[in-house]
Amino acid sequence: MIRPERKPADRGREELAKELFALGYSPEEYAARFAHNWYCFSLDDVCYSNPDLDAWIQRLGDILFRRPGTPAVTDLRVIYLTPEERERIERRSGDNI
Repeated sequence: MIRPERKPADRGREELAKELFALGYSPEEYAARFAHNWYCFSLDDVCYSNPDLDAWIQRLGDILFRRPGTPAVTDLRVIYLTPEERERIERRSGDNI
């Protein structure tokens, strides 16, 4: 869900988004692996200069905020993570995403 009123990203957000994107995961796999580390996510409030990066961040935001048409993080974990990885995340964070 791209919001047309988004302003351009500042340098700090642009750099952070590039670092996440450069990890090479799809937004779905990134969410499966790291959603439990995000307590606040606002990177999708702005527009990025690279259209692929912008789409990636928007999709990640859609997943993290459980917007309509996106899979649940718990379902993505079943797809992308081993049972051991899922157990480790649940044990460490008490995550119920």
